[in-house]
Amino acid sequence: MRRRFGVVTAVVAMVALASCGKGNDDGENFGNLIASAQGTQLTRAEHPTGWGQTECFLCHPVDEIHKVDRSGTGTLPLADIRRLVDRDGLTSCHLCHGDNGVGQ
Repeated sequence: MRRRFGVVTAVVAMVALASCGKGNDDGENFGNLIASAQGTQLTRAEHPTGWGQTECFLCHPVDEIHKVDRSGTGTLPLADIRRLVDRDGLTSCHLCHGDNGVGQ
């Protein structure tokens, strides 16, 4: 029974990861989040697959985020943001992106 549970868990994890974003040298491109009405705060409509999930780094690997300033202004302090994420991990996400539906 334990082995069957392990196999099922592994299959579910592989399917979940396969649906996540793919990395490249330019990082993930979700467009200019600042231009939306909510700014960088995630909404269910903009983030339907990940809405309510707490493990952001499963689909957004830390090495693939905050690589390119897509704000249109060129003023995002990306190096500072990366240091914050490196230091605080997942707890830093809500500072800019809201609670992703977890608090509702």
